[in-house]
Amino acid sequence: MNVLILTDFSETSENAGKYATDFLQNSAANFYLLNIHNFNFNRSARNILGNELVSTLEQLQIDAKKLDDYSRNKKHHFNTILSSENLISAVRKALVDKKIDLIFIGAASQDEHAHPILGDHAYDVVRKIKCNIIAVPAGCSYENPKKAVFPVDRSILSMHEQKRFFDNLTYLDSSDFTLLEIKDGDVEYSEGVNNNIPFKAPVPFTKNLFRDIQKEFDIIFIFGKNLSICDQLLHTEYGFSANMNVEIPIFVYHG
Repeated sequence: MNVLILTDFSETSENAGKYATDFLQNSAANFYLLNIHNFNFNRSARNILGNELVSTLEQLQIDAKKLDDYSRNKKHHFNTILSSENLISAVRKALVDKKIDLIFIGAASQDEHAHPILGDHAYDVVRKIKCNIIAVPAGCSYENPKKAVFPVDRSILSMHEQKRFFDNLTYLDSSDFTLLEIKDGDVEYSEGVNNNIPFKAPVPFTKNLFRDIQKEFDIIFIFGKNLSICDQLLHTEYGFSANMNVEIPIFVYHG
């Protein structure tokens, strides 16, 4: 497995890296730490550029070494990527070049939205990158995610698609899933429910519900097609994360 960890050298992104190694503690994996840096390539800044480039590469190597020391799996290998491209372009390039299967990114707290990776750009990654992504909140330590909640908008994801999705799921195979149907107005659905998976009656997706979810479950699992749910959770202006902290990981799944 090839894994991308986005880092800006903050405690939040460092924590996301630790979470990634713990999440995959029983799997062989190649980890790639990606840092985006806006270098000044003007000739007049050549000396400064050289020093800045060296110090940034050194910091990347230090963080990779920290994760290597932290990991208990000898089949974990840590590598670095330094890019001066914009975040989305750099991530897309890494996806192709390194054949990335899974991305980890730190989820900003309310006072971190100005960070170059942890702020609005994290939301951009979720919306624009079609890869499995786990957003890890600041200070969130890894615990085996025994209880996973799966918010579902059945106008987007039919029961047939849900069944096919669970049949092919390769992550969280030891987790107990609860389907939570998100109500949109007074829409009625004629399809039956999946009797093999606990199912909660349709409810509006509110801040109070989100607060209750974080108390009851270990991880939030979202199908990538449910962009409206991603918006409600992660948008830094009108999403829940704009006014309250995300406390449990959010897994955006694309298959």
